[in-house]
Amino acid sequence: MMDLILAYIVRVMVWLSGLARPLAKLGIGRYESYTPGQPLKILLVGYNGARNTGADARVVALTQQLEQTMGADKAELTVMTLDLENVKGYFTGAVHLLHFSSVFIFSLVRACSRHHAAILCEGSTLTPTFAEALCVFFCEAAGIMHRQGKPCIAYGSEVGKLSGWLAKLSRDLCCDTYFMVRTEESLRNLQQLGLKGHVGTDTAWTFQSPEGESWALQQLKEAGWDGRQPLMGVAPLNPFCWPVRPSVWRWLKALITRDFSQQYDKIYFFSDNATRRQLFERYLTAMADATNRYSREHNAFVVIFGMEKLDARVCDQLEQRIASKHAVFTSKTSDVFKMTGLLRQLNILLTSRYHASVLSMERAIPIVAVSIDARLNGIMNEVGLAQQYLHHATDEHLEEGIMTSLQMAGEHEQEIGNNIRQHLTIYKNKTEAMSQYYAKWLKEQF
Repeated sequence: MMDLILAYIVRVMVWLSGLARPLAKLGIGRYESYTPGQPLKILLVGYNGARNTGADARVVALTQQLEQTMGADKAELTVMTLDLENVKGYFTGAVHLLHFSSVFIFSLVRACSRHHAAILCEGSTLTPTFAEALCVFFCEAAGIMHRQGKPCIAYGSEVGKLSGWLAKLSRDLCCDTYFMVRTEESLRNLQQLGLKGHVGTDTAWTFQSPEGESWALQQLKEAGWDGRQPLMGVAPLNPFCWPVRPSVWRWLKALITRDFSQQYDKIYFFSDNATRRQLFERYLTAMADATNRYSREHNAFVVIFGMEKLDARVCDQLEQRIASKHAVFTSKTSDVFKMTGLLRQLNILLTSRYHASVLSMERAIPIVAVSIDARLNGIMNEVGLAQQYLHHATDEHLEEGIMTSLQMAGEHEQEIGNNIRQHLTIYKNKTEAMSQYYAKWLKEQF
């Protein structure tokens, strides 16, 4: 209900955003109109600053791709961030940062009004897996740009199967937004909404971190790795605490009881009930037991990854169940370069995080995935690993399935590596084609 109310408020804000230009002429607020010859002011609308390794890697790589393709003299990039400190050192000096709050309805109007074009740069652009409010956020940005007659594109995005009010909101506010989606499934979902686009890929394929890799080797040795043991990575999450939903009632209850354990941010709370907790316990047990068996049989050193700041609690719970030598690294304390550097030291990866797989594939290591949605399903299918190495968090015999896949991965390491290397070249070529397409598309808009 709260998300639906938010959607109605957003529709009103989108309509009001059309008044930004005449109000600016009266000296109320700021509004940017493009003048030929000046650099285009491009706003990157995403989920940055929350210490989500994948979200940050995507946008760092995207800004590098656009700077290389368009040139700093022709485009002035601004990245929206929830926390300025959390993205410190991520971007070149030519990239501007703009702070915004998770209560975004007003800040989006101000940000869009001050730019000539917008890029929706979060992977989960129109997917309700994590939060319907996240979809509403991107719909508002797209709607404002449409209302103000400015171009907007979704870049390397995922589009889920939407229905009801969220599907209608997306159709209405994204009607003029062009989508470069990550997968064929996303394109089909996009077309069912009546929106336009084509298949590209994720932007993080070109992300590089040489300094992070040097740092990672030293940190692993300090954590107890002998430099010879195989490194097994595990990137868990809580698949059953999503989606996040706004609730004034739960916020008031938390204030009274002083129990904020289920709070995501402000009035947003994780999904929680006895069934979800039971499913998570089963998932965590399967991940831990399979990891212990594999590390014991292969004398592997285990590296636990918290790819998002929110995963730190899950990593703590998993660590308590790991019997072998291990280390824990989370994005709460390690930035995107360090986390990527660590991923690229591994010999094998067990992951429920999409970008753990993307960022590790630079080294073409075997990957076993435990999926919660279409993102890992898509990439594992694309690289030909789904049949033997893809599982789902709700699988009945999850531990045995994971263990079988881990053993097979070790036996077919070369074959898996060849598959990944072949597709990695394709993905990188696609990112280049996407930036070229965007530069051409943007030129046509002006």
